Amino acid sequence: MKKMNYVEHLKKRAKFISVRVRLGTEKVSSSRPRDPKKWEILSRLDKARLEKWKKEGKLTSLGKRKFRFRP
Repeated sequence: MKKMNYVEHLKKRAKFISVRVRLGTEKVSSSRPRDPKKWEILSRLDKARLEKWKKEGKLTSLGKRKFRFRP
């Protein structure tokens, strides 16, 4: 594993951030909406996968928003 000097890393990181702020380059997420038909198909596939895992016993509910997945 490569060894790094933490102090040097922080200096390089600070320099990188200052340049990024000065240039005004911000990360922008994609705002293109997904095709409604594609969204419906992906939702059906996800739901079918979850149901399959529940039937096989791979996915168990531990609470309202907690699940356990065992492959």
